[in-house]
Amino acid sequence: MKKFFGLIVGTQFIVSSLVNATNVSGVISTNTVWNTAGSPYIVTGNVLVDTFATLTIEPGVEVRLESAKYIMVKGILNAIGTASDSIIITKNGGSGWKRLWLKPTSICSLKYCRIEYAETSAIYNDSGTVYIGYNTIKNNSTSYSVGGGIRNSGSAMITNNTISNNSATNVYYGGGGGIFNDSFAIITNNIISNNSGANGGAITNTGSGIITNNTIINNSASGTGGGISNSGPAIISNNTISNNSVGSGFNGGGICNSGGFATTPTTITNNTITNNSADNGGAICDYGISTIYKYNTITDITASAIYITHNVLIRTNNISAIGYAVYNTTTYNIDGRYNWWNTANTDTINQKISDYYDDFTLGKVFYQPFLNASFSDTVAPSVPINLTSVRITDSTFNVNWTDPVDVSGISEYYYKLGSEPISDFDTTGIFHFSTNTINITQNESLFVWLVDSSGNVNYNNRTSIYIVGIEEKSKIKTPSTTLRASQNPFIKSTIILYALPEKADVLLKIYDISGRTVKTLVNGKKDAGSYEANFDTKGLASGIYFAELSAGNISINKKLILIK
Repeated sequence: MKKFFGLIVGTQFIVSSLVNATNVSGVISTNTVWNTAGSPYIVTGNVLVDTFATLTIEPGVEVRLESAKYIMVKGILNAIGTASDSIIITKNGGSGWKRLWLKPTSICSLKYCRIEYAETSAIYNDSGTVYIGYNTIKNNSTSYSVGGGIRNSGSAMITNNTISNNSATNVYYGGGGGIFNDSFAIITNNIISNNSGANGGAITNTGSGIITNNTIINNSASGTGGGISNSGPAIISNNTISNNSVGSGFNGGGICNSGGFATTPTTITNNTITNNSADNGGAICDYGISTIYKYNTITDITASAIYITHNVLIRTNNISAIGYAVYNTTTYNIDGRYNWWNTANTDTINQKISDYYDDFTLGKVFYQPFLNASFSDTVAPSVPINLTSVRITDSTFNVNWTDPVDVSGISEYYYKLGSEPISDFDTTGIFHFSTNTINITQNESLFVWLVDSSGNVNYNNRTSIYIVGIEEKSKIKTPSTTLRASQNPFIKSTIILYALPEKADVLLKIYDISGRTVKTLVNGKKDAGSYEANFDTKGLASGIYFAELSAGNISINKKLILIK
């Protein structure tokens, strides 16, 4: 004879226990624990964790959902197993379940869980806040949406997971077989393999993605981006991206990038991108704006390694290709200097580049000077030392400085007058120094950059002076109160730039996302003018921070994104 006992909370949440299982459905409106004594929990009807309730799932618990059923969270879900005693969330019977559905008010932690056999994105974060770490997420799918394993439309930390054999294959909507992000996600230290998507076999990012230190292998897309499909202003760094592929006629076997802006370009740095395949751009296909490629090692086995359809910077990479190393299809001249092309023979390098010299309607790829061996120096020079200017005539100034110590030695010098560029790739108005004498016709700020012999240049390795020209100093317009970061998002450090229209007591602080003060950069009286403060993030974790400038009665905030 079957035993039964029941608990009804507000007549909504029903629990019934058989000898070996606990059936659950309905609304959880008070704090509830699912423990091993009641395991396995069979979700026979949809479950809602209400706004002010917490559902805790303990290590060793198994949760089985019946066909098309979901667990929706508006409150808090804590499903935290251990390395030796994981939580299992799976189907009950032959048909797949729907999803873990995290709503805007939710806070969720999933750790050491095995999540499998969902059929509408296993984890769907719909504007909530979620930590997804140390899980195995496999054999999930979505046939009409995006993100077979994880779909993030909120704030997510996705770290140290094994994400495999998931799919999002609808040709019109599908993308991100493993992960789809259209909001803010830090995706780090995951193994993402054997997933498939319409675009983005492993990862599709359309939001603010920080994708770093992942192993992305053996994924496929029927469209573009076998490994990663990116259309947001992303940071893609320190990943291993290998053996990914796309369908016939499509591009970007390793990465297909169409993201970034002139002021916030996508940066693709320090990745190992090998043996990926596509008709065009076996390693990379770029449709983006001002994308920066640095310190990547690219080994390509297809007709073209890097396929370019917009303006990009390709500097200090190791590039080895069977076919074309760079295929330029644009009218832009491409900065491709300081790369190692797996040869020091200029004739061989020329044969590896398709550009103006193959089709006179196209732009050129400037590849000289190039490295004579694989790059070893990835550190940009420090700022010029003792930068000074001496007036020769009303409009002519002699500029001098001392080079900092640099491993590769300084080889190039650049300057800009007036307002500074947003990034080291915004070359608008930047000039190469051919002489120490420059001509100006008005009051200017002079910004000087240094480039070393390995091609390293960074936005922070510049310094500035203010030159007073023909006009009297009293006529110089005072700036309004402003606040911004030299690089944002940024790695390790950034320069906080601020300006004051008049003398004021200044307080410049950095807060974390919880509102806790983590750094005080400035605390004191300042005269009218422009200032800089270095934000060194030693001891701080990746994530969102806020700079707040208080000057007199004015307060300004700036959102910062740190990636390590």
